[in-house]
Amino acid sequence: MSGVRSLSRIVIVLALACFGLVALAAAPAGGGRTAVPVAAQPSTLSDPSSSSAAVLERPLSIPVPPPAPRFLIGMVTRPLVTAAGDVAATTPLGGHTWLLIVHHRGNLGVALVPTGGEPRLARVDLSALRLRWTRIRIDVDITRLRMAVLRGRRVLGEFPIASGTPSTPTPTGLFSVTDRVTFSQPGVYGSFALGLSAHQRHLVPGWQGGNQVAIHGTENPGSIGSRASLGCIRVSETALRLLRRAVPLGAPVLIHQ
Repeated sequence: MSGVRSLSRIVIVLALACFGLVALAAAPAGGGRTAVPVAAQPSTLSDPSSSSAAVLERPLSIPVPPPAPRFLIGMVTRPLVTAAGDVAATTPLGGHTWLLIVHHRGNLGVALVPTGGEPRLARVDLSALRLRWTRIRIDVDITRLRMAVLRGRRVLGEFPIASGTPSTPTPTGLFSVTDRVTFSQPGVYGSFALGLSAHQRHLVPGWQGGNQVAIHGTENPGSIGSRASLGCIRVSETALRLLRRAVPLGAPVLIHQ
């Protein structure tokens, strides 16, 4: 497991270091606000209604960061216009939109923006977001068919998974959690699912289920431990209970070989 954590830290640190090279002409970051714990379901926060594009209209206050490793996330409070495309305040599934902020300075940040394909980096006005920190992250190792849920450097749980088949591989890269979906009656996706900013580019002919990749349960637990899905990550109900309890919207998800 130490290898997983080391690889996860190295890849994420390198990614964030590269993202940090984006030039942001702004004042030093604000501070002084007490850290707000990340709730298991931050989507319950209120969302001021507005159809206008986001503008800088309130002072920025970034919560005091917890011990590293930590990740800044922000809830979109009104529609954003970015170089990666427009960002709505709600996702297609109806939840609040949360962005993973990979670099910030003053009022400006660089966020991993979900799109219909691979997520893209784009500058965002941090004053248009409701900011929080999370220490939760998910590491998915496609080679080992294992998923680890971590808080900081502590492993909360490690579980076997089913990944995409060779013809419908699971996308790799740095993604974020975009949706939390609870199913009243467990079915083909189990009792719970985390929608990701990852999308499948190798759909099978005739597939009508969309292209968003998710971490979800399965009606076929015997498939876990193999490459059997259309690209999603299948896990056990035990893993779903931890994901449901611990993982917030916006949390980073690293999927790697």
